[in-house]
Parts: sequence; structure tokens; C-alpha cells
Amino acid sequence: MTDRSARRRILFSRDTLLGLVVVLLLAAVCVSLGLWQFGRFEDKRDRAAVIEENYDASAVPLAEAMPDPAAPLPDAQVWTPVEMQGSYCTDPGCVLYVRNRQLGGEVGFWQLVPFRGEDGTTLMIVRGWVPEDADASSPADPAPVPEGTLTVTARLRTAEPVLDRVPPEGQAHSVNPTQIASQLGLDTDAVVIGAFGELAQEQPAADRPQPLPAPETGLGPHLSYAFQWWIFALFFPGALIFRLRRQFQDLAAEEAETAAGATPGEGDDDAAVAIAPSDPHAAATAPASRTAARTGARDTADHRPRRAVRARRRGQDEEEEDALIDQQQP
Repeated sequence: MTDRSARRRILFSRDTLLGLVVVLLLAAVCVSLGLWQFGRFEDKRDRAAVIEENYDASAVPLAEAMPDPAAPLPDAQVWTPVEMQGSYCTDPGCVLYVRNRQLGGEVGFWQLVPFRGEDGTTLMIVRGWVPEDADASSPADPAPVPEGTLTVTARLRTAEPVLDRVPPEGQAHSVNPTQIASQLGLDTDAVVIGAFGELAQEQPAADRPQPLPAPETGLGPHLSYAFQWWIFALFFPGALIFRLRRQFQDLAAEEAETAAGATPGEGDDDAAVAIAPSDPHAAATAPASRTAARTGARDTADHRPRRAVRARRRGQDEEEEDALIDQQQP
């Protein structure tokens, strides 16, 4: 078998083809995970850019940020400060507390109150965070809602999804304006349903729950995770190539050993015993000498050729004895 055919046999062997399939599957999984992490990085980067642009911007009228109260809040308008003049709904049934909201590792509530503007538009506003009562699943000492006409500045946030659970009296599971309006019996046509507001300030100032912290703008480790997954994807093809290279090296080593073992046998005939043609005894023993030379070369443990044995020169006495023997034969 030639060197090229042996390499082809290794490349198209069952183990190599099966390993190639496994490598492709694992590499595809790693690439997909890397793309997923990179997508999360892009999402955080885009959100951070919106926060940095809108969070500390100057307040604009609500009608400018959301011309259609029934439309969803555009991503570019999230955290945009809006200014409204009007009053809170101070009826006891209007003030709701949104459950399971954390602040500094503690679980509490958001105080949620509808704010009706002078133009009749109602915006749900989260005034702040209230700790949970240790003895009951209810807010502990919430701040009262101010009465009368106020000017409020609130940052717009996307409405939360509806949670299909019945909340306790005076509480809510999520800030979904449509669900809250139905729960409070408000006219949904006048309610901003695509967004709610997070209170920034009130004029005149009043007691309020603890303000919510600014949103995070960190990008996290997602980009580095993406590159790690892509590096893992390159590892598997590299491992397969390394394995094939080792097999080719082993094949080359075996061929070199085979060639080294065959070289001593090539000179066996040339290393036969040198015999003079005129010597009948030497001619008779020549085949046996050649056989012994070949056998000795094969039986040598280290496969080294045996040294050629040269015939001893015959003396004069031996020549005369052979001549007398020839004369006596009839």
C-alpha cells in the first residue's frame, strides 16, 4: 500500500468521518451560544445608550413624547422625562401597591397612583418603594399621596405584561395600565396604556416613598462570553486536525521501520561465500553456505547483516592429496 493510499484510508475511515460529524455539531453549538451571548450584549448596549441619552434629559410634555396614549412606548422614548400638571387620584381605592419589588436586597412594594392631567389624560405613576410589613404581606407606613394641583416630572417606562393572578385587595402584581384601569374602574380611553411613569420630582414637594435607583448601564460579561464560546468552537476542529496529524506521523514511523528492516536482506546474495570456480569441494558447499548466510541474517536479533565469510586458500599438500584420489578412481 502506497503512502498516499494509506493516508486516504485514514482520512475516509469510519472513525474520522464520525469524529468530523461530532466536531461540526459541537462547533455549531458553540457558535450558536456565542451568537446568543453577543445578542444579549447588543441588547444591553442599546438599552444603555437609550438610558444615557434620556435619563437626565430635559422634561418634555407628555403629548410630545406620546402623541397617541393608546400606542406602545417606542424604545427610543424609554426613560424620557415628561412633565404634567394635574392631580393624583387620592381616593383610598385609587392607591395601589405593586407586590414583590426589591430594593437593596429587601422585598417591598411600589406605590402606584393614577395622575390625571389637565387635558384629561391619565398616567399611572410609581411614586417610590415602600418596605414590607414584617407581620403581614402589606406595605409598612406608606407615605400619603399629596392632594391638590401639582406639577410632576416622571420618566416613561414600558408597560409590564399582565400576570394572570388575582392580587389581594389594594395591591397589584404588575404595572399594566389597562389592567390597573379596569381594576380601578377608570375610563381606559383616557389612560396611557403603553407606558407608566416613574416619579422624578413633584412641585410643590411632598413626602414620598423611597425613590427608585437609576437603572443599570453596565454591559456585563456577555461580550467576553461570546468570544469564549467562539474560541471553544475552534478547539474541536483543532483537536481533530491534531489527531489526524498524529496518525500520519505514526504511519510515517511504521513505514520507516519497515524500510529499515528490508534493507539488510537486499545484500544477502552479494554477501555469499566467495568460492573459486576450480574448487569442486567449495562449489559443492556453496548452496549450503548461501542458505546459512541468509538464515543467519534473518535470525539476527537486531536485523544486522552477517559478515561475508571468505574461503581459505588451499595448501599444496591438500592439492596433492586430491590429485592422488582422482588417479585411484576408475
